[in-house]
Amino acid sequence: MNSAQVHYDQLLGPVYSWMAGGFHAATARNRLLFESLGIASWPKGLAVDLGCGSGFQSIPLAEAGFRVLALDFCESLLAELRSHAGNLQIRTVSDDLANFPNHLDVAPTLIACMGDTLTHLPSIDAVTRLFADSARVLAPHGRFVLTFRDLTTNELKGPHRFIPVRSESDRIFTCVLDYQPDHVEVNDLLYVRTGDSWKFTCSSYLKLRLNAPQVSALLTSASLVIEHSSTEQGVVRIVAKVG
Repeated sequence: MNSAQVHYDQLLGPVYSWMAGGFHAATARNRLLFESLGIASWPKGLAVDLGCGSGFQSIPLAEAGFRVLALDFCESLLAELRSHAGNLQIRTVSDDLANFPNHLDVAPTLIACMGDTLTHLPSIDAVTRLFADSARVLAPHGRFVLTFRDLTTNELKGPHRFIPVRSESDRIFTCVLDYQPDHVEVNDLLYVRTGDSWKFTCSSYLKLRLNAPQVSALLTSASLVIEHSSTEQGVVRIVAKVG
């Protein structure tokens, strides 16, 4: 079993944007999501993108007028983000997301923890600490934007655990889920064709099982107020605000 960082460094990082349908398509989806949540009316300032990856959140946040601190542990994804950032106000930092307060120069008006970043944390205690740290450092009326996949409500059984993520003529990516009481073991299987031969790479890591009521309760316990909560195709979206 690998850590999430080893998994990304060895397998997922180089194909992450492709797996998500391409960098520009994934960025456009988040641009629309932020617009639907009302980002135009939110106070601007520093936005912290926890687990920024290749920039699916950082780019739209910077375009919307935020100065962005983009934090991730995968160097290849940070390099990809920088290649797309141009003149946007984005500063990349390679570190564990739990250390984000160490990199702040002002109180952020927004913290984003999107994709499946939240489920990469090792335990509910780690989630609780992240929420407490976020509530402590956010500026008055600042917001915490979360998205994560609900791996609790609908547990996949048998062959339904095999998920075809994306495939092309020279690349096939499949994910297999093995459910445990508090976590899901994520097994990523990647086939890449070079000429007439195929290379197979596999790696696995754990994701934390979370659901919307559980996360909302933890945010409320951290003295944050739930402003928005919705679920679409198993992906939970929550916006919490400093009261």
